[in-house]
Amino acid sequence: MTKRQPTKTESLSLGLMMVAGGLGFFLPRGDAWLSLLVIALCSAGCFVTFIVKNGLHREILRGLMLALVVMAVGFIPVIGWIVIIGFALYNIVRAIDGLKSLVPDVLTSLVIYGLLYSRLIFDIRDPIAIGALVVAYVVVAAWYCRTLAELPADLALFKLSIMWLSIPFVFLTIVSLVSALGNLFRTLSSTVSRTVLSPQLVSGHMRGGIEIGAYTRNVTTTVTQTVTAVAPSAGVVVAGATGGFAETVKKRGDKKD
Repeated sequence: MTKRQPTKTESLSLGLMMVAGGLGFFLPRGDAWLSLLVIALCSAGCFVTFIVKNGLHREILRGLMLALVVMAVGFIPVIGWIVIIGFALYNIVRAIDGLKSLVPDVLTSLVIYGLLYSRLIFDIRDPIAIGALVVAYVVVAAWYCRTLAELPADLALFKLSIMWLSIPFVFLTIVSLVSALGNLFRTLSSTVSRTVLSPQLVSGHMRGGIEIGAYTRNVTTTVTQTVTAVAPSAGVVVAGATGGFAETVKKRGDKKD
């Protein structure tokens, strides 16, 4: 029976996982948390490079452009408000679909982060316990990298970066949606002054010995009013960007070459 040989993609992915593991397990306790920053920066770099190289950033840009159009329409009373609410609901659905696609990555990420930083979180100092964590990390990392074995190297690195960043992605997506829903509209108040003619009844009276009968005259009066209007707010743009980003993450496996 022929023994299976790891592919170049699998070896590259596993090598990177081992580097991350080495930083997390073997750096001094005071510096080990810095590995989290290194992992985040490298993963973010891979993520941005892949989406720009493969044109996936256009989905986010389309979402932003559409959001600007919707904001313009939103200045139309009633109809514009309905359009904004519909646009927000549409992007919520897109974001939820994106979050669903991240569930496997989040679960894998939780296991890997848990193994990598348990010694720091629970202050584990027993060498045997730490050794067991290292072995478990290597097993999980090898299993995960094997799922990437048949992918092109750039797509595998992209998926690897999403796995590392999936928890922050989920958190930021939820926060963005909540922020967007809370800021779809804003109330604009302004003060308007206008001049009006008001009728005024003048009672009969004497003027220079001459009796003047009662009469009505118009008096100029300045009236100040506070005008309130509802206008679209930045939440529309946030909703569009969040929906576009979620769509980009959901389509991460569309390109195979």
